[in-house]
Amino acid sequence: MNSDPAVESFLRLLRTLPLELLLKMPVLSDIADLGGGSTGVRRGLIMRRLDRRYARICVVHAELGRLDFKKARPGTGLEDMVFAQTDFNRYQKISREDFNTFFDEGLDDFEDVFYKNNCMMDRGAVRKAIFHWYRAEGEHYYCAAVNPLLLGIMRTLHTSLDFAPLLRAEETQRECEILIRFLQSPNFSALVRSLDKVTVIHPDGMTTTLSLKDETLYGTFHPANKAHTIRLI
Repeated sequence: MNSDPAVESFLRLLRTLPLELLLKMPVLSDIADLGGGSTGVRRGLIMRRLDRRYARICVVHAELGRLDFKKARPGTGLEDMVFAQTDFNRYQKISREDFNTFFDEGLDDFEDVFYKNNCMMDRGAVRKAIFHWYRAEGEHYYCAAVNPLLLGIMRTLHTSLDFAPLLRAEETQRECEILIRFLQSPNFSALVRSLDKVTVIHPDGMTTTLSLKDETLYGTFHPANKAHTIRLI
């Protein structure tokens, strides 16, 4: 929990604002909750971002745990071995929850340059391709005609840990314009500091701890009870 009096005053102010105003400021609203010691009962914008990062880390840990090194040919690199043992059939039928986590809302977890470097197209084109090939039926999304290009995109989005920053200065700056009549724009680094030592609880009960070191925010996730720390900002 943050100990900076100025930031604490700002967070208290946010918590007193009318709901209709907070709905226009999803980032600042989440910081107010998390900076106040919330463990994330309300799945706001930042909490959902943390949930999605946790979900991808769990996928990567699970896949590494299933690797059969006895099947690897001599001289085969780890990336090639993982690819060879990947079950691509999983991308023919995807639950609505997973589809949203990794391939719909989850598209916002990566920066524009990520798509150009890894998919050779921009974010909008990736989204268009996914929704061209997938159709929702009941509680799942189905792809009847998978192809190598689509499988490469889905695989990359499913397992990449090359995340965009959890919190972006331009987001808070835009939202602070809404608050300009109440107070001067808050310092971005102060808002980041408010997330130091915050613990959030994910839907499966596992916890993630946020920590600040040298003005850098880290998240320690625990997939399968194994600590995995990544830089968030």
